Amino acid sequence: MNDFEIKFYENSITMDDIQNEYLLLFIIHGSAAVTLTAETNHLSKKDILMINWNRHFKLQTSPGSFMLIISVRAELFRKLTHKQLPYFQCCSSRHSSVKYEQLRYLIYDLLGEYALDMKEMSAKKLSILYKICDHLICSFLLSDKQSLLETSDERLDYVFSYIEEHFSEHITLPDAARQIHIAPTSLSRLFKKNTGITFVQYITNIRLRHAVSDLTGSQLSISDIALNNGFSTASQFNKIFRQNFNLSPGEYRKNHAIRNTHLEMQISKKSADILNEYRSKTRMVVVKEQKIRLQSADIDCVKGKEFKNPLGSMIYLGFASRILSGTYQRQIQFLKHTLDFQYGCINGLFSPEFSLLDSDQTTQLNFVNLDHVLDFLVENGIRPMIVIDNQVLNILKKLNEIHEMSTAHFFSDSREFNHIIEKILDHVVNRYGLKEVTNWKFVIWYFVYRQSLLGLSGEFNNLWDDFFETVRSKVPNASIGGVGYSPSVHRDTVIQFYRNWANARHMPDFITMNSFPYREAEEPTKMNAIRQNIDHFFSNDLSEMHSILAESGFPKRPIVVIEWNLSFVHRNSLNDMASKAAIMINQMVDTLGEAEDICYWYASDIFAGDMDANRILNGACGLLSSDGFCKPPYYALLFFKQLHNYLIERNDHYIITKDELGHFAILLFNNKSLNYEYYSKDEAAIGMNDEQIIFNDRDALEITLRLQGVSNKNYRIRKQLFGPNFGSILDEWKRLGTDLELTLDEISYLKRKSIPHRKNETLCAENNTLILQEVLQEHEIMLIQID
Repeated sequence: MNDFEIKFYENSITMDDIQNEYLLLFIIHGSAAVTLTAETNHLSKKDILMINWNRHFKLQTSPGSFMLIISVRAELFRKLTHKQLPYFQCCSSRHSSVKYEQLRYLIYDLLGEYALDMKEMSAKKLSILYKICDHLICSFLLSDKQSLLETSDERLDYVFSYIEEHFSEHITLPDAARQIHIAPTSLSRLFKKNTGITFVQYITNIRLRHAVSDLTGSQLSISDIALNNGFSTASQFNKIFRQNFNLSPGEYRKNHAIRNTHLEMQISKKSADILNEYRSKTRMVVVKEQKIRLQSADIDCVKGKEFKNPLGSMIYLGFASRILSGTYQRQIQFLKHTLDFQYGCINGLFSPEFSLLDSDQTTQLNFVNLDHVLDFLVENGIRPMIVIDNQVLNILKKLNEIHEMSTAHFFSDSREFNHIIEKILDHVVNRYGLKEVTNWKFVIWYFVYRQSLLGLSGEFNNLWDDFFETVRSKVPNASIGGVGYSPSVHRDTVIQFYRNWANARHMPDFITMNSFPYREAEEPTKMNAIRQNIDHFFSNDLSEMHSILAESGFPKRPIVVIEWNLSFVHRNSLNDMASKAAIMINQMVDTLGEAEDICYWYASDIFAGDMDANRILNGACGLLSSDGFCKPPYYALLFFKQLHNYLIERNDHYIITKDELGHFAILLFNNKSLNYEYYSKDEAAIGMNDEQIIFNDRDALEITLRLQGVSNKNYRIRKQLFGPNFGSILDEWKRLGTDLELTLDEISYLKRKSIPHRKNETLCAENNTLILQEVLQEHEIMLIQID
């Protein structure tokens, strides 16, 4: 008996059947819908689906379709796997990974052989078919502990196996029922429910298939075939055969012999042309070597701890003067609409280009630009978080340019400074009302490398207390914080600073800090950034900050990270790569609960441009490009923002949350660690094509989550997938071509293309367990919403 049978199907066909073999379906052209029990799989071109033996299925192909079905004898897989009931889970429309690409490569090779010869089963074809079986066993065979996602009752598997072994004997319903220790009536209902046919019809179908195999593959007489396959008489066999095939067994055998003698497997010229494309296809295809890491977990969904999502409530908008730009305002409005952030962090109120201060007479204030900026924020529902600093505009393009931060001396003394603050507060309270301004946040910035607060002379505690009292005198319930002293600075210096600050008359409402993957030189007053490993710098910084505050005896206060990014160099192409989103998600999950709020630095690339920034992406740090493209950090924040408020579980590659109504939001992420190639180069030397060489591995990740303690019902699953192949503006631009300057139409085209992939489906929970299985390629993130 042959181990394989190959069939090609053209145009629209319908099947409603149970096979006692394994079926591997490949859609060469067109589409198909395959229903296994209650679940429908929608297959399109190049999709693959494995139907396990003795599974009831319904198949409908679309008009003009061309499909390959490989039938594999069940006994072959039993021998090769040493399992009585081997089961496979292989459906490319639901999962994607390199193992499917490798399987396609083998199928392409097989199709190429059939393009040369449709008739003979050659040694080359058999060799490919056995390779396909080997790949199915290595990559898609379920372990004994894994559950088949099809919803057939597992008890029937033992009945199927019993029938397969004894079909040639006299089998009754009570005989089969005894195999699984249930009543015959119960088995009858179970059979009908799961297969759609009766027990007797199923046995008859099995016997007929074996009989057909004997008719076409042996010289046995009709009577012997009837008796060998469980039919009581040749007359009974003839009658049942004619009812199913509209031919007698003898006529069927004769017609099959004529077809084999005179005809090859017949397909249309159109289908033959499609097959011919595969004659050279496999010689051009190279399947990249890639490992698949497996991760699975049982999740207790009954538990859940309420948490505050610190991401997405604040975005660093930057220098106030830049918010006067209409283009930038439109980008901020887009971010407000999609990310719904509450606070916009602004600084540079005293920077010369903002013209708030008169350069000759600081007591004279010009509120025109300030009013424009604050009007815009308030009208768009954005609460200002105003950083009072003495920085001036500068673009950092290379790390070695950071020897000195650009600051200016605006005030002669503390008294003049606080007088200016009073006038500003009087103005904004009058213009927007005390109730509105009370919701704002005020932060004072301390330049740690000069041990200076806005260049003012005097002890820090006295300057801080004066500022605090000035703000509270005008806005009694104002939220006031500071001072941006980062743990990246020498630890002893930071501890001593907070130890001294603890003696001030007033304590801040919150502590501010920034976090970038750099460490400062041992000399605490010299600004000299030294790069550090990106993997865990953020959680390390927050842990260090908590430790510093505890050791210094500083009163417990919430920590607000007002500047966070993986780089502060505006010419590092990592900022544009899809990989950045996965790294960010990993760090967000890792630091949950460590900070009250985290503010991403920076909102847009729009002002990171210069004469060397004439392309749509230039390695800048923003959420949006200067043309308004949504960059990977934007999608990281967008996905994270959609988590629910009860944390069930988090891990290195997933976080699972729920709400009060039992809806779930899950984030999966396959982040990668940067390697020596990245850290050995200047950040500005990282190019847009370096993503293939700056990471430790390129492994895919297969995650299986068993959500336990859920209700037994159908759940609606909505997925969004972002990565190099789905939503990455850099990768879409490279696919379009980066050599030419883009037209307006091409920019619009890229904006339409650069969005995450979406997929909706329905899954049924059984035994109070919902099983999710996803494969993420390198750098991919996936948001799964379940209700």
